[in-house]
Amino acid sequence: MLFIALALASCAGFQQARHKQRTAVDQQARNSSGESDKDAAKKTKHLGKKTKQSENRNGGRFQEVDLNKKYFKGYITDTAHILTSPPRWEGGDWMKAALVLGTTGAFFAADDDIREFAQDNRSEEKDRLADVFTPFGDGRYIAPALAVYYLQGYAFENQRSKRAALLGLESFAVTGLFTTVLKYGTGRDRPNTGNNAESWNGPGSIESYAFPSGHTSTAFAIAAAFATEYQDEPLVPPLAYGIATMTGLSRINDNKHWASDVFFGAALGYFTSKTIYKLRQNKEFGRFALYPKVTAQETGLTFAYRY
Repeated sequence: MLFIALALASCAGFQQARHKQRTAVDQQARNSSGESDKDAAKKTKHLGKKTKQSENRNGGRFQEVDLNKKYFKGYITDTAHILTSPPRWEGGDWMKAALVLGTTGAFFAADDDIREFAQDNRSEEKDRLADVFTPFGDGRYIAPALAVYYLQGYAFENQRSKRAALLGLESFAVTGLFTTVLKYGTGRDRPNTGNNAESWNGPGSIESYAFPSGHTSTAFAIAAAFATEYQDEPLVPPLAYGIATMTGLSRINDNKHWASDVFFGAALGYFTSKTIYKLRQNKEFGRFALYPKVTAQETGLTFAYRY
């Protein structure tokens, strides 16, 4: 996991390195041509603006995300917003919810057959492959990896790296909370207990907690955070979602989860992370938006309502 974090860090820092190299070449050219310091300052300022714009090209203006009290307060406000969001949903949101629930139901109907197929075709090679991807959904590995990624962003003053790490950590925590509540609220037996897919024990069970898959929800929460932040990097989204998908499949292979557990966990992690990212962007909440306003005459906040 640490190697993946470092790989993503290198990918994220590529543009910065290329900008520094271009600046160095420009400096040599100025020295050769005798360009004045005033002209050089103008070009440097222009390049700085372009760099700032490219850093924010994923979503325009973005709240500065730093490791402070405001960041941790966002855990509470973002969680509350997600829990109270259904009354604010629009047609498209309800369609997504219906699609997730409908697909989960379809997997539920086929859970026993999928388990039988997966176990009949299980092999040592698949087990070893599962061992590689399972840690990507394990908090014992995820948290340290995100910490390392944040520290490299802090050390090199890379705001995107810090933002990806901190929003990834928040997505991991909030998704974990939702997953835990559902696990102990539904009390579904795991497939390795020998019971069928229809074995649900309800709230209060301390041994049955298959639904949804925690490893899968965690993997997709982190994947969505990085894929969204680095959507302009061609390799990051497919790499992130590919790893998350393999993590989910490893849980089916290991007979730890039903297919419906894995699918719903993936959807839970993905949409939770996407929502958190949006909430941190422009302070935008559904139809409502709150923007800073600074003019020569006044300073304050602009409240907008989208019809």
